[in-house]
Amino acid sequence: MKKAMLFSCEVLVSLMLVTGLASAQDAAKTTDSKLVYADFQNSQSGRPVSSRGGLIRLNPYSQNPGNPPVFRGLDKADPPAPAFARVTADDVAAAFDYELRIPNEWEGVNLEVFGHPEKDGKLVADDVSAYKFLTLRVFAKGAQSIRVELITRGYGANLESGYPMASFRLSPGFITYKLKLDSFNQPEWAMPLDLKLDVLKKLTSITIGVHCDKCTLEKGTVVVDNIAFEK
Repeated sequence: MKKAMLFSCEVLVSLMLVTGLASAQDAAKTTDSKLVYADFQNSQSGRPVSSRGGLIRLNPYSQNPGNPPVFRGLDKADPPAPAFARVTADDVAAAFDYELRIPNEWEGVNLEVFGHPEKDGKLVADDVSAYKFLTLRVFAKGAQSIRVELITRGYGANLESGYPMASFRLSPGFITYKLKLDSFNQPEWAMPLDLKLDVLKKLTSITIGVHCDKCTLEKGTVVVDNIAFEK
């Protein structure tokens, strides 16, 4: 297991956006009852990748294209990527700063984790339908809640938006949250998908980020670690 966090949250924030870290050994191991999706201990070309080498990127979006959110992650990364945030001497997480701007009816910034590298130009899917929970460790400054989405592309469903999602309120500190997979739901306006058959059996990525409706000015920091599926 990973070592306990040695720094207070305030110190963690001050030490964020550390770049150029060497890859460390995976600390949160995959077992028969747990699939470690991303623990941010691995890097390729200086940017974080998922536990099995999948791309990790930052995605901004907004109702008003003339006033999109501003964000900062890994310097000069293309496509944009989260930065490494040091938790202990042996442990790093993924982090980004953001600023939500007005006017916008809705907007957000998310961190998208792909489970695998592309193969022959196509996304590679995971069957996670045997798992019951998604766990992740989150610290945030500024944000009151986090939204998580389960994404499938190239396997029969290619929605621009409206995938199954769950939101949770944040507590102070660097906390592990445990979400029931059967609690994920699509918005009412989205094209309906079967959660198990269409999404969990064909999962290509997960997004984790901040979102607002009828937005007000907001800026802050999000730190994510240890994303895993558990039985």
